[in-house]
Amino acid sequence: MPLRPPADVAAAAARGLEVRATKPPSERGGTEVGLARARDLSNRRVVSFDTVLRMARYFARHLIDREGATWSEQGKGWQAWQLWGGDAGVRWALTVMRREAPALYEAFIETRTGRKLREQFTSSGESQ
Repeated sequence: MPLRPPADVAAAAARGLEVRATKPPSERGGTEVGLARARDLSNRRVVSFDTVLRMARYFARHLIDREGATWSEQGKGWQAWQLWGGDAGVRWALTVMRREAPALYEAFIETRTGRKLREQFTSSGESQ
């Protein structure tokens, strides 16, 4: 099923691309996959449900990056997080998962990082 990223997700990805472009090469975050994701999201291109699942998995793996020393300086971890849609991307991915694949969502939030994502990025720990 095709899904169009919301404006706040697009804005976060665009901001990640903008900040990354201002940094010297040694301070640029994101992989080729993250850059491709950011281009799609920032242009609000329709993405597949599988892509939304990859976003949720990315955020679960990289939640720890938010505690990195350079996060507040828009370092590599911050840039990469934004390239994937930032905090708005987390909320969107969780909402889409819960709506489109409730069993998969429930299994995801049973993981330690999935549970942390839900707790940190949804109101009262529940997706809207």
